Amino acid sequence: MENRAVILGTRAVTVDYPGVRALDAVTLDFRAGEIHAIVGENGAGKSTLMKVISGAMRPTEGELELAGHSANFAQPSEAIAAGIAMVHQELNLVPTLTVEENIALGREPTGVLGIAVDHRAQRAQARELLALLGSACETGELVSSLSIGQAQCVEIAKCLARDARVLIFDEPTAVLGEQEAARLFVQLRRLRDEGRAVIFISHHLDEVVTIADRVSVLRDGQLVESFARDQSGSLRDARGRSVDAGRLAAAMVGRELGSLFPNKGAAIGGQPAIELIDFGARGISQGISLSVSSGEIVGIAGLVGSGRSETAQAIVGLRPQAGRILLAGSAVRFESAGAAMRAGLAYVSEDRKGSGLHLSLSSIANVTLPSLDAYTSRGGLHVDSNAERATTNRWIDTLGIRCARPDSPIALLSGGNQQKIALARWLETNPKVLIIDEPTRGVDVGAKAEIYQIIAQLARDGLACIVISSDLPELIGLAHRVVVMRGGRVVGGASREQLALRNCEERIMRIASGLSAELEACA
Repeated sequence: MENRAVILGTRAVTVDYPGVRALDAVTLDFRAGEIHAIVGENGAGKSTLMKVISGAMRPTEGELELAGHSANFAQPSEAIAAGIAMVHQELNLVPTLTVEENIALGREPTGVLGIAVDHRAQRAQARELLALLGSACETGELVSSLSIGQAQCVEIAKCLARDARVLIFDEPTAVLGEQEAARLFVQLRRLRDEGRAVIFISHHLDEVVTIADRVSVLRDGQLVESFARDQSGSLRDARGRSVDAGRLAAAMVGRELGSLFPNKGAAIGGQPAIELIDFGARGISQGISLSVSSGEIVGIAGLVGSGRSETAQAIVGLRPQAGRILLAGSAVRFESAGAAMRAGLAYVSEDRKGSGLHLSLSSIANVTLPSLDAYTSRGGLHVDSNAERATTNRWIDTLGIRCARPDSPIALLSGGNQQKIALARWLETNPKVLIIDEPTRGVDVGAKAEIYQIIAQLARDGLACIVISSDLPELIGLAHRVVVMRGGRVVGGASREQLALRNCEERIMRIASGLSAELEACA
């Protein structure tokens, strides 16, 4: 691998923010025909490094080299012109344009006269790229109508349309199920085999071990270790020792991690806190019957498009619902999220940076917003800011939120700390049932362990928890039992005993993808 040509290099790149050194003299080579993964905890410097490479930021010191020549970029358009394309973790699409218009945006094919857009060619290109990703998106569909997973596929297709020599994928599988991720990996390998340099950033260390030819670890802004795949296909360190996900995690945090998942123990076994009877999100899911007791963690598995998130949204009044809901044995129906919250339901969205949080507002505002009435005078003219601050500080201490100033915008916080803020804002409403969708999406391995501990403790304290996740090891390690959805219905599940079996993950995936029937689950 060392003989492959270096397309892009960083040379002692340093970036300083006020009072913080985000990158400290980082030197790396990105080679043609190689998938190079960059890993590190949130705040390690990964995003800053990608901003420098993609032209969104100039380094304080050091420089880039592109094909052996100095190539610091003043703006992203210069990086794009130089052959560097990036699929961002936060989608960079125009919701009012169609799928095909977004894919071709800025480089639309034109007709003979070079004036009008050649819509037939544009549509054909979009269909070809989406087919490579295994996406069923209609090219004429508005992006605003797509799910997060579908929109991510469009973002990736848009990047592939640029025919770049260097492609940066920032958490590309964060919103994809296992089958979609597997299709993406096939495409990444094809790009590598065509001689492109692929930069891959992911918090999913098992993915990194599977896909990467080389792995570089950042910690506190410094390059601390690199690993490369040898001729036998094994990822190894400088001493020739085999490297697995646990070894990567230890390099990231600078210590050996204990068990990622807490000892979940037995569910408390209280009375049903919530029961769904022949329930569904109207037009999307149906016939769902599920009971979750106080002190129990129930996981919901399924591929993208299975109806998991939409069903959760219907439970809390964000979508039209069908069927019945019982809370502590009493029938309820919610016409709004506010009504669900007042009844004791809390919903932490999968899209924390979109609908889940207000990034421009402070930690204080985000934590207290759903329960603002408790801090407002009867006439609504005065908000008790001291009480708001005290509440926020209490949750910062309780959940271990790393937040220097609670009155600063939460956009400055890491993904893990943002997710803890999202939890705090709904726990402050004193819920009886917590529904949390993709609890650790975009969160580093250290913060994952902390969030798992928080959820497990909430269950021990008597909260009924429903956890929706595309990460099967997460559900298996955290939940007392798991149900599987496909096509808007519950099609299978795994008990606590079945979750402990070695082949359970494979069996759940087979059920989710329609390859097995329920009775075969984890047998």
